[in-house]
Formats: sequence, structure tokens, C-alpha cells
Amino acid sequence: MGGWMLTVAVVFLIYALIMKSNRLKRPRRSPKLSPPIWADGATKQLFKQFNQAWTNEIEKVVNERYRIQDGSLPPYEIQARWYELKKFLLLASFSKGLPMFSQKVDDIWHLFLEEDTLYQKFCTEFIGERIEHHPHGQPKHLPAERAWFDILYLSFFPISDYSHLWGDFLQEREEHERWMQQIRSQSAQLKSELGKLRAAAPTLETMDAFLTFAEDLMERKDDKLTQRVQQPEGYWYGAALFGVGTYGAIEIEERKSKHDGYNGDGIGYAGSADQDKQQNENWYDLASDVNEYQSGSNATTQSTHSGGGCSSCSSCSSCSGCSS
Repeated sequence: MGGWMLTVAVVFLIYALIMKSNRLKRPRRSPKLSPPIWADGATKQLFKQFNQAWTNEIEKVVNERYRIQDGSLPPYEIQARWYELKKFLLLASFSKGLPMFSQKVDDIWHLFLEEDTLYQKFCTEFIGERIEHHPHGQPKHLPAERAWFDILYLSFFPISDYSHLWGDFLQEREEHERWMQQIRSQSAQLKSELGKLRAAAPTLETMDAFLTFAEDLMERKDDKLTQRVQQPEGYWYGAALFGVGTYGAIEIEERKSKHDGYNGDGIGYAGSADQDKQQNENWYDLASDVNEYQSGSNATTQSTHSGGGCSSCSSCSSCSGCSS
């Protein structure tokens, strides 16, 4: 009797180990998207609609494609790509023509697109229409578009162990300052040019809320704004971005209005050498802090942190304006 029970126990243990091993090999579902700390009712509603439209079936079905295509891809890497694709699709839902800047994230988007019924169902339930993918033949250097993507990403989402998939952020300072100038003085025009009106989702309202948030920060010169904000999965840099990055843009606008040393190119201004040096140092410190983030709390840190390649290039041979 004792030998029979021992045999059953051994078989059960082996079965349990096999099941555990299979679970470890399967990627867990990516986390839900959480709205930013400044989100108003419309923005929260957009995030809610996204999470409701994103079903378990999406990742389950597409992950099977991944298993067939590249069985060696670690589960944590697949989970990271899903999470970052979700962020991109959320941003692309309200910002026109947002380019894709990660080949790895784009790869999983392509697999999702191949499941046309699933993809169409998700888009329809999320915003009422399809989020389009527009491929191009060769990589494109898009510094202005990359700067806009950085501003949106850092405003809406914290930097976490998953963010490395986008490469380095904040590498186009002059373009960032141009965008900040426009947000501060031409927000209505930006909303008209980049905002997307969707009857089934508060997309235009979310763009409006973001621009209001950004304008408000740029009206305040407060050193506390340059500090990152701790979040459960990392650090949020939205306030820090506008607190540090807008100093130059504000100086440009003020000097332009006073005709005091403004050189007319939209970027240069005649400030003191010490002031210029301090602004450069502040920007460099912010960029370094964002790009060197590693919490060590998530297995995705095992991936290459920088993402490699040109961070201001659209996702190499895949797509440039990968949204509607």
C-alpha cells in the first residue's frame, strides 16, 4: 500500500512540475492601462473603453502565432511588447498620424493585424473604427514626430521596465521646444491638426485635456515640477518634462515678443552663457534619468535597455505613420 501511494505521489509531483513549467513558458497577460494622474473624466473614459475592448483572446491567439514564428522569445519579452503596443494604440487613438518607433512593438502589431476579425472587433469596441497601419519601404528619420511621441508618452505613462523598447527618449531637444512653443501659444491649432474626433470615444476631449494639462504646467515656474513622480510600476516624468523642457521655449517666446535678441529661427535666443549652460544641464539630467531607469523589479530588465538603432527613426522597414 505504501509503495502504491508513493508512486501516486511521485506521478502527481511530476505532473505538477510539468504544469508549472508550462505556465512559466506562457506569457502572462499584459497589464491594463492606467490613466495619468492628471486625467479628467473624458481621459479616464477613453482608458476604460480601451481596457474593456482588450480581451484575453487577443493575446492568447496572437501569442500562438509568436510561438510558431519564434518559439525562443521569452514570455516576459512578449508581455513587454504587448504592453507597449497597448500604450501606442491608446495614443494613436487620439493623435493623428502617430509614427511607430519600435521595430519590436511593430512586429507584434503586424501579428495582431493578421488576426483581422480580432483586430477589427477591438478597434470598433474601443473607438468605433479601425486604427490603421500605413507601412513604408525604408526607415525614416522623423525628429519632430519622435519629439511629439516622447511628449505624449511621458505625459500619459510612467517610465518602467518595459519602456526600453522605444529606445532613448528626449534626444531631439530643439524639436521638443518647438512643440512646447506650439502647445503654449497655438493649442487650438494643434487640437485641430492632430486631434481625432470619434463619435464612439472621447478622443478629441482627451487631446484637449492633455493640451490643457500641458499649458497649465508651462504657466507655472516651480522647481518642484522638475521632479519625477513615483508610480507603482516606475516613475512618471510628465511634470518634469514640462518643468525642465519649457524654460527654453518660454524664453524664446518672451524674447520674440520683446524683440530682444531673437534671431527669428524659432530656436536660438540671446541668453546669458550661464543660463544656457544651466538649461542644457537640466535637460541632459532629465534625459539621462529617463533613459537610465532600471528598477530591477521586472524580468523585462533582462532585455537590451536602449532598444538599439535610431530612436528618432520610424520602425525600420515597417511603418512611418502607423495610425489613422
